[in-house]
Amino acid sequence: MQTHKSLFVALTLVLLTPVLLTPQVLAAEFWAHNIASQIDTAYGDDPLQRYDIHWHGTRTGEPNYFSPDPTPRPTLVWIHGGGWVQGDKSSQYSQLVPYLQRGWNVFNLNYRQGPNTAPEAVNDVMCAYRDIVKLLEDRGQPTDNIVVSGASAGGHLALVVGLLNSHGSHPCQVAQPPKAVVNWFGITDIEMVDEFLNRTRPAQNYARSWAGTSLSEVSDAFSPVYLVSDDTPPIISVHGTKDTIVPYEQGESFHSSLNTPNELISIRGGNHSGFTSTQYANAYQRIFEFLSEI
Repeated sequence: MQTHKSLFVALTLVLLTPVLLTPQVLAAEFWAHNIASQIDTAYGDDPLQRYDIHWHGTRTGEPNYFSPDPTPRPTLVWIHGGGWVQGDKSSQYSQLVPYLQRGWNVFNLNYRQGPNTAPEAVNDVMCAYRDIVKLLEDRGQPTDNIVVSGASAGGHLALVVGLLNSHGSHPCQVAQPPKAVVNWFGITDIEMVDEFLNRTRPAQNYARSWAGTSLSEVSDAFSPVYLVSDDTPPIISVHGTKDTIVPYEQGESFHSSLNTPNELISIRGGNHSGFTSTQYANAYQRIFEFLSEI
């Protein structure tokens, strides 16, 4: 009986004793105060040609309140989805947190979108990337450690930024391509997506809505599968095998065409971003491993 009583007292003391976290642990857990955001920075004249910037630094109080950290850091450029016809950077913050938490600076892009606007979205993200490279140079931040990422149509645009800055030509092309592209279930063959949607959901054919009667020409010029070269940057993709918006075969066929470092993370049973928490965690873990290996 005495043994049981002693055990009870010991457990009670453990449960009631406050957990004392060291300053180092606390600093690692609470980090958001080290971020300052610049919202709606213009890279063109159109109201949609804007990006948000999230810099790492230190809260200094008055008079300037924040001091950017000059330490060289990797940079994420994130591009939202929405079939090139809708969507907004304001809804994307959860996609940025894994990078911010790891000390990355982040740019979150908007671009011109809507029916019959192709290829304005492509031109915008290319020119935004050029401006970002120049801004990083001016800030003394490295331009050889930029990762471009996006989901769905944003995944397509991220791939195009990586591919067109590595090979081919564009008025906004720069000499420094992204270090890598992280593609979340992006479109890799526009015309094939158009054919797929015409069979499965013709009323929601975003590819046809975006490109209109020029779809074939837009597909030939800006489908990632046609832009692959020996200079293609490393690419890692995440795609659900049951995706009915951008079919899984898009990821399979694209990665089979690559001969530079690449990986396709297949989410078994996943649909268009509908993954379990474990699947997301495993995907992000592999993404950061992939980025550390290149």
